[in-house]
Amino acid sequence: MPEEVNVAASAKAVEAGFSNSKADAGLSQTERSAPSMPLEAVPALPIASELFRAFNECGLKYGIIQDVASLKDGLAGRDDLDVLLDKHDYPIFCSIVSKLYGCRGVSLSCYDNVCAGREDWFVPDFSHGRYLHLDMHIGLRVGWEFRKRYPVFDYAAIRRWEPIYVDGVSIPVVSLEDEIRIAIARLAFRAWALPWRKWITVGDGWRDQFARLPFPSGEQSLHAVEYTFAGGGTASCRFLQSADGLVVHRGDLAGLRRSIRAICGFTGRYGIADAGIHLARKATYLALRSLQHLMPGRFPPKRRPAAGGLVVALIGPDGMGKSTQVERLTQIFRWKFGCAQAYVGTGDGNGWWLRKALQTLVFPHRRRLKSLVHKDNNKSPGIVAAALALWAVLIAFERYAVVKRAHRWATRGLIVICDRWPQALCRGYLDGPTIPPHLFSIPGLSALARLEQRLYQKMAECRPHLTLHLVSDFAVSEQRKPGEIRKEAFDARLSLMAELRSKDKSIRTIDASASIDAVGRELFRHIWRSL
Repeated sequence: MPEEVNVAASAKAVEAGFSNSKADAGLSQTERSAPSMPLEAVPALPIASELFRAFNECGLKYGIIQDVASLKDGLAGRDDLDVLLDKHDYPIFCSIVSKLYGCRGVSLSCYDNVCAGREDWFVPDFSHGRYLHLDMHIGLRVGWEFRKRYPVFDYAAIRRWEPIYVDGVSIPVVSLEDEIRIAIARLAFRAWALPWRKWITVGDGWRDQFARLPFPSGEQSLHAVEYTFAGGGTASCRFLQSADGLVVHRGDLAGLRRSIRAICGFTGRYGIADAGIHLARKATYLALRSLQHLMPGRFPPKRRPAAGGLVVALIGPDGMGKSTQVERLTQIFRWKFGCAQAYVGTGDGNGWWLRKALQTLVFPHRRRLKSLVHKDNNKSPGIVAAALALWAVLIAFERYAVVKRAHRWATRGLIVICDRWPQALCRGYLDGPTIPPHLFSIPGLSALARLEQRLYQKMAECRPHLTLHLVSDFAVSEQRKPGEIRKEAFDARLSLMAELRSKDKSIRTIDASASIDAVGRELFRHIWRSL
């Protein structure tokens, strides 16, 4: 890119005045004369049309401030929806979202999306087991990536909204002129170039913001964005489409930054302070992200539900799809929240390396060893009985550590989804104690048996916040995992689960005989309503 760009092409002004006052309040929320853009092909979640229909019926002053391309993914629950809301309608907004079981997310203060007047709201779609992310703004702020300080665009500052129809519901979307105006104001605080460069090339991350510009093909076209500030101040910014791409005038961006700071009451050397705070927060962000990858769960997540973390336990016999559902639910909630999974069993899931190594050696002989322990009660071979008692205590310690860790993670704000959960009601089933009762009378082994019992009693005191029982008949388990479990053992587990539910009325039951998607949607509904 040469230092000087030929700007002989005629400049086209993009009319884009704005004001922080209510002078433009007389403009309609959605101009009836504006061309509508249907999004019939978008696989939008049904909750999207229900939500925006409720907004329209209550007369909310709101609009979507993002490009149409990303809007499609946002309505489908695959991307954020940037919503600009009039601050006087905030209580009504909260009321509508709460009626649809929406919840608010809380982010750590060092992250780039944390600033005054901005909140994360999430609205579930129980029919699809997904949720919308509303990036809600009461006055859009611009500035450095980690220092968005200047509230420049409020709802009244947007001159025109263009309606987009989804399932017959009108959704106001920012017009092309206002979209460019917002993009240029954001770019003014983030673009940089060498000091001797007069024009700054717009990077790939910003080109989507200018994708809707009506540039004539095959020729240079100079455009100018005009800003009108409260109090009569003005500013303009020129940008040029050339053969090398889109470029913006460096001096115009600097003037726009000064004007924005001035109308917000910041004059002097605030640019240096903004840069320093931005760098400090970004360094903290990068350090925290690195520590989270190195030591998962030891640090608070980027975002958590406003009510805090949650421990969810999925319990059921083999073949009910527990592991599959834990994986699916973790992926769904991890999209926007801190979410982790825990495994409390002794199967193929994660666990202590010592236990897994010993299990690999002993697994081929497990049935023979168990039969030796139960044979002739007190006449069991002492070495085998002692070895299995030590094995049971090792498993108890591992499960106790997993239970305590799950609650620590939830205290830090994570949603922890557990595959299984220990119980102390019955021995030998559903991750309960495993030392046979007759070993309590054998000297030496009785101490190990009592230790195991105490550990399971402590685990019983650390109950999950939400317990979900997956139940079905034996035919479903046999179809999914042939030969994994006998019918007698399957029925014994179901009976124990019924006894657990009789003692704890908060346990909820899920029919696991339905399809994986149907069961996943039902689990999602129960978990979401517990957030």
